[in-house]
Amino acid sequence: MKLNLLIVIFFGVCILPISAQDAHFSQMYAAPTYLNPAFVGNSPEGKFSFSYRAQWAKLPGDFTTYQASYEYSTPKKPTNFGVMVLMDKVGTVGAKSTQAIASYAHNLKVSKTVGLRAGGQVSYGNRTLDYNKLVFGDQLDELGYIGSPSLEQGLPNLSINYVDFGAGVALYGEDFWFGVPTLQLTEPSYAWGGSKERVPRRYSVQAGMKFTRQSAGKDKRADYTWAFIPALHYSRQGNFQQLDLGANMYIQPLILGLWYRGVPISPTHYGAVVAMAGLNYKQFALIYSFDMGTSRFAQATGGAHEFSMNIKFGTYETRRKFKRKSDELIFPQCMY
Repeated sequence: MKLNLLIVIFFGVCILPISAQDAHFSQMYAAPTYLNPAFVGNSPEGKFSFSYRAQWAKLPGDFTTYQASYEYSTPKKPTNFGVMVLMDKVGTVGAKSTQAIASYAHNLKVSKTVGLRAGGQVSYGNRTLDYNKLVFGDQLDELGYIGSPSLEQGLPNLSINYVDFGAGVALYGEDFWFGVPTLQLTEPSYAWGGSKERVPRRYSVQAGMKFTRQSAGKDKRADYTWAFIPALHYSRQGNFQQLDLGANMYIQPLILGLWYRGVPISPTHYGAVVAMAGLNYKQFALIYSFDMGTSRFAQATGGAHEFSMNIKFGTYETRRKFKRKSDELIFPQCMY
């Protein structure tokens, strides 16, 4: 039996296919382990990161994404490790996706100013759906939801477990980066209800440059006190593709950013202007951003709010000491 899952949204009725879609952060470089496994350990010290995204605030339901990760660069060795937990909640039907991701990256020195990283990751995931929160056609009339129990039979396989892999490379110096990852290598099946639908591989490109200046006072709290960082992110998954362009500005201790998410390169683009602001104090950084949609639908849904936090376990002096001992290039910090 093929079921249409009917969800009452905002005084209307909408037929939604229950299918998988990868989470996407507007502050993508605040969660580098999720973006590209070659970016793991992009600081010469341990780093803890946390991100929270709330989308479509004016619609009923829970459209939220969380990630928490820890990265570590091994002293005197060209190895980097990272772990991440990602949770994505979608809508009023109790759909939830949870992933645990372990990443590894190895540094190769191309020249005195250029480095190459190769990274890989393995993930274990679970997707669940709360059948009791679904609304079917026999529970609706011309006025909307009538509240009576449905006669439809229960859907099978409402909890799915899977294992997946990803890989990526990154070419970088202390003032630029260029990364190319491929994720969902096994194209796992996320679908509920016995469907054979599989998630296509996700290909992406990240690139940016960093222009910095040290103040005359040479404040030892950071490598620099001023930075301008233009960057891009392109992603393609199946028939969907998206291009994000923007720049971040760091004027100690302020972090400012302006991006356009979803540059119109395909008929299915959903554009949004992303403005962000935050503070960086010693080893701590806190950033807030807001997505303002450019389409009528996006504006009606209330946009998206996003918070990110980074904590670095090290100081300017320890980072410089680490660099001298290991003779490794420091991967440029993409957010500031």
